[in-house]
Amino acid sequence: MNNGNDYIGMADKEDKEAIYQIWRDIFISDRLYLSIIFNDLYPHLTPFVYKCKNEVMSTAFALPVSIGRIKGEYIYGVATKEKARGAGLASALMNHIATHFTTLGESFLIVRPAEEHLFGYYMKQGFTLPLNREERRICLENTGEVSLARTRRFSQLSPSFLYKRRAATESLIYLWPKEICKTIINLTLLDRGCTCRFRYRNNDEYIIARADYNTPDCVIIEETSLFLERNCNLSDKIISNILREAALSVNERAEQIVIYTPATSHAEACFALAKPLTSSTQIIKKLKAGFFNFTME
Repeated sequence: MNNGNDYIGMADKEDKEAIYQIWRDIFISDRLYLSIIFNDLYPHLTPFVYKCKNEVMSTAFALPVSIGRIKGEYIYGVATKEKARGAGLASALMNHIATHFTTLGESFLIVRPAEEHLFGYYMKQGFTLPLNREERRICLENTGEVSLARTRRFSQLSPSFLYKRRAATESLIYLWPKEICKTIINLTLLDRGCTCRFRYRNNDEYIIARADYNTPDCVIIEETSLFLERNCNLSDKIISNILREAALSVNERAEQIVIYTPATSHAEACFALAKPLTSSTQIIKKLKAGFFNFTME
């Protein structure tokens, strides 16, 4: 959309460098991280920009995500140059993105506010559907000692297996394409996290874990297939041993684990917001019930 000297729409090839600079200045300066985002992930997302006099002032990425047969987008990396803030550029960009994907027949957008005060901002943009998850906390001192024989159980998680295993539960969770699964794994490993595959009761399962940046003695189990289809018992010695091994591979001094799992009630923590692009009550009900998790922080 052109409005005088302004342009709102999909980014051109020439805009990539300007978007990179915005990311480097606002989000992160780590070259390896940026390389994964702009070399591996970028070809599989839709970049949008707000340009004033041909200068990129605001940007956002749309990453494809689905639940069952319902297609939507995850809005990631919303950023505006400091000199252009307060002019409503990001809001205009978000409105354009919503119109764009509504026209394409998609059903929802999701955002994950980086800070608490941004929940109110996004709710004003129409992201009024809360997405909840449960946080289970366990102390490692209650899980017993790790058997050295079991440390050989883990193997490296591959993007194809992660996608395939998640796809088996696609009616319950928001599903990422295989290419985005690869980025999730690479960013987790870059952050010295754990992405492992293992056998449990004759099934192949996985764990994605990382350090808790706010609590030095804690490890976050971002996602594990153990809890996607069934409510596993944390008192099960085998499960507790698996979780302990994964946590200690991330932080050998870890004393506690937080596990993100599908919410068992609407009273659980809201950490993301969805904007339905349809009035279908059936679709909205499906969106609200699904387990959404994003491990690229």
